[in-house]
Amino acid sequence: MSTAKLAIDPLWQCLCPSWSSVGLLRATRVASRSRRAPEQRQCLRQSTWTRPSHNATTAHHDIRAYSTASFQPLQQPQSKSRTATPLETKHDANLEHEETRLLYGRLRLSAAEGQTNTCFNIAEYLVKERKEKPNVQLYNALITSNTHHELGAAWRVHDLLEEMREAGLQPDVGTCHAVLKVLSVHLDHLLRTEILEYMHKRWFQLSEEGWHDMIAGMLREARFEQALERLDKMRQERMHIEPWLLDMAVFALCDAGEIEEAFRIMRTRYDAGELRLRQAVWAYLLDKGSEARHHNATSLVWMSQVNRGYFNPSSGTCLNVLATAAQAGDAPMATEVFTHLSKRGSAFRPIHYELLISAYLSASPPDLGRAISILTIMPLEKLEPTIAQTRGIFMYIKDKPALVKQAVTTLRELHTAGRKISITILNLLIECYIEQKNLAEAMKLYKIIHTFAPLGQGAQKSFANIETFNLLLKGCRVANPPDEQQASFLVSELLALRVVPTAMTYDRLILCFIEAAKYALRKASEIQDPVKAKEEHERGVELVDWSFRHFADMQPLGWMPRFGTLEALAMQLARVGDDRCWDILQAAEDYAERVEGYEQKRRYARKNVEEYWYAQRGGRKEDEPLEKSAHADNADAAAIASWS
Repeated sequence: MSTAKLAIDPLWQCLCPSWSSVGLLRATRVASRSRRAPEQRQCLRQSTWTRPSHNATTAHHDIRAYSTASFQPLQQPQSKSRTATPLETKHDANLEHEETRLLYGRLRLSAAEGQTNTCFNIAEYLVKERKEKPNVQLYNALITSNTHHELGAAWRVHDLLEEMREAGLQPDVGTCHAVLKVLSVHLDHLLRTEILEYMHKRWFQLSEEGWHDMIAGMLREARFEQALERLDKMRQERMHIEPWLLDMAVFALCDAGEIEEAFRIMRTRYDAGELRLRQAVWAYLLDKGSEARHHNATSLVWMSQVNRGYFNPSSGTCLNVLATAAQAGDAPMATEVFTHLSKRGSAFRPIHYELLISAYLSASPPDLGRAISILTIMPLEKLEPTIAQTRGIFMYIKDKPALVKQAVTTLRELHTAGRKISITILNLLIECYIEQKNLAEAMKLYKIIHTFAPLGQGAQKSFANIETFNLLLKGCRVANPPDEQQASFLVSELLALRVVPTAMTYDRLILCFIEAAKYALRKASEIQDPVKAKEEHERGVELVDWSFRHFADMQPLGWMPRFGTLEALAMQLARVGDDRCWDILQAAEDYAERVEGYEQKRRYARKNVEEYWYAQRGGRKEDEPLEKSAHADNADAAAIASWS
């Protein structure tokens, strides 16, 4: 009965095409045994009695517990694929013309080739016609013939060993090696363990071929620790290890995600100067190693194989190699990947440049100039930089004012050299200044943006876009004190340049005036002079009114501020006793689908507004405890980095 197959690694399919799991093999063996009847068995010699059937408790017997018994019949192959072919019939007809010693030679040859049926026929002929007694040599050949990937099976080996035990035959070292060879194809780790223990107690030496069969079976059973220990022992004892076994180990380890061990094997082989290392193994190690972001394995294959032109990895693998180099800060390898892709005419995508920038920034020391220059190379490939490509640089220089100035100088040099400076790059530097709460430097850079326009386009007022103004409006809000006048100037600039505002523009404008109003009201409470305190308070109330006006300007456009902005505006209106705070809450109720998170948080927003309102109306002190809003003091935090 043929065993079920599982899809496995290409090398395994080449070496052992019938690989299947241990559990599946056992299930197949038990099922097939349950269908075997004693009368279906043919005896190698005349016999009128049959064997007792096996069960689950006797399947794994003690191989050392052999006793004298009559020779038992062998299982006749039952599947259609294992019926005697005309070639085998002709073969049997010629057996009587050959000497017995030649028949034994043919038996051994057929066993080595995995010809299960032929071996059975020859063995049966020797016992029946030539009156040969069942012996270890016959059983060794019958066991070895089960190495066939379809006709062989581990349960047959169990049966043959049981027959030997009942016939009073002790397995010799050849029998043990034959079993190990079969178990390297048809897995059964319990039987392998019993055989190894038996050999140990009998002081049988395991040959190099036996070591190979044992390790191959362990690898296919995913017993990697045991397999690697035995591989190391073979090296220590200076045994010859066949390349196919090491290749198999690399494939198995890569499939299991054990890239470090696979790399160790290939590194050892490469350093030892081993010839004929298969390109398929190198390619598989590169594919799996780069996928796992294993820098050492990826670098070994790239430098020793790809750079020398031995094979050409796919574009997907190259992208993984680039990501690995970016993570490890290996800028030279990242550059080589770009060179390799360029030579074969591959189309670059933004992700390639993003990873290359990360590689330069992760290098030791980081190369900021190269990273920025990559952003100016993208337009040459008809790719405009986006915010995604600038995140790496932003994270690196956002808290380093000196590096921001260095970046501005680098951009000036690149512009002089004829490179196109995208507004995205300038927005990046403005964002860094805003992150440092340095509105003055951000405005200075804004005012010289026009000088970075392409040289061939002549003088321009500015090529700032809406993201530029949204960033600057955020800067006006986080400045100390909040600068609502600068925000008003930016709005006039925006309109003069005919830049179309977005919902984020209004949102940040509202927040700027709210923060300015809060600052004015807080300052008014600290001023001792009643006249000046009143003037400052009236200014704060006026700024709150302007905040509401900007909110009202959004309504005809179908836009709504973010939840935190709505909550902050309503609370500030309630704080100054302006009943338009209820209009804000009503608008949020009416357009709840446009306000992200409002359904979940509206109860808390209304409660906070009511507390401010009744505190103001009832003369309650503002410094008395109120439920702190999760969004009142930092309403812009949730989506502050969004430019859309």
